[in-house]
Amino acid sequence: MNTKKLLAVLVSVAMCGAAFAGCGNNADSSKAESKAEFSSSQVEKMPETDEEWTQAMYDKAMVSYGNTSMMQNVIKKAQSGEKVTVAYLGGSITEGISAGADGCYAKLTYDYFAQKFGTGDNVQYVNAGLSGTPSKLGILRLDRDVLAYEPDICFIEFAVNDGTETDYQNAYESIVRTLLQKNITPVLLFSVTENDHSAQDYMKQIGEFYHLPMISYCDALRYLFANNRMTWKDFSDDQSHPNTEGHKLVASMVDYYFDTVMDVAPEGDYVMPTDTVFSPREVDAHMYEGDSLTPTSLGSWKEGSTIASFTNGWTYDNTGDNSPIVFDFKDKKFLYMIYKEVKQGEFGKLHVKVTADGEVYDESDYDTISPSGWGNAQIQNIAMMPEATNYTVEISMAAGDEDKHGEVLAFGYTE
Repeated sequence: MNTKKLLAVLVSVAMCGAAFAGCGNNADSSKAESKAEFSSSQVEKMPETDEEWTQAMYDKAMVSYGNTSMMQNVIKKAQSGEKVTVAYLGGSITEGISAGADGCYAKLTYDYFAQKFGTGDNVQYVNAGLSGTPSKLGILRLDRDVLAYEPDICFIEFAVNDGTETDYQNAYESIVRTLLQKNITPVLLFSVTENDHSAQDYMKQIGEFYHLPMISYCDALRYLFANNRMTWKDFSDDQSHPNTEGHKLVASMVDYYFDTVMDVAPEGDYVMPTDTVFSPREVDAHMYEGDSLTPTSLGSWKEGSTIASFTNGWTYDNTGDNSPIVFDFKDKKFLYMIYKEVKQGEFGKLHVKVTADGEVYDESDYDTISPSGWGNAQIQNIAMMPEATNYTVEISMAAGDEDKHGEVLAFGYTE
């Protein structure tokens, strides 16, 4: 069977599920229960029929159901007619690059959930996907872009945008703990790029520790690729984003989870572990933008910035004398600067001077041009103290770059 035909068969499952809840996904309780715990067991025999290949794909994708009571309680809430909000936090894959707002996996799976469990218009949708953002920025956006809508469920998708360094691990676990503290059900979704990059290994550690639902389209694709059932070109038109059919395929894996989670025995009220896997130091972090932060002095800078979702920042356009923009932050522990990064152009290095309780804490230059800069938001930790501290931050263009451009988009902080 050629790869295009297989993809069409697999996608048809998603299309069927979107029209008729549960169509093509009649998994029995024993199958769901066998996947309830984290397992690395392999399929016992190679699939032979199209249906067996589809089921094998789902088995690979469904890493864990986690504590099923969390999702089951939300589903029952939706079925009773109460308001339920399903949120999605991630990068460009979640945003819907290449498939569009209505064709991305997030919208498709929200539609499926609303149709399957909702009672009309009681299920709401929040897509907080933003291109180029890793979990380090996701934890700072969480309050503004997700928590403000009081969701019941939040899918987290950062596996292709994250590295494996400790700051990514800490930020990702901070997102998980923040959601759990607010009684929001996290669902971890693991993606992969054409060159097989995925940060899912450490994310699986976190998911297993917190006993969370985990869905890996990374594992499912690796399995199909290894057995010559699909190629990357069937799934994507570039190096990382699912194409329209690829989004439908990912959605079918999430829909399978929705179809089978109610078959797994409930486990009782969820209790979050007091211990942690890494060092989630950004739990309950927040973000300042122009509408919530007034500079002590604008200097040569102007209000406004140019990135979608970050238009309330501050811009230096080389028309001034390079006098710094100044901010004062009271009683903060960690401080993060979010700025615009580009691949090439008229942007230059930012010179950042940080004073902590009247003493110079740090003075550094940050390059805003990077081979990976797509005109997106970059984040930099500029101060970190164990106790609440009063900071003053002065930002100007670095020496030699006074005729360049710079944009500061926002600041993140913990208290």
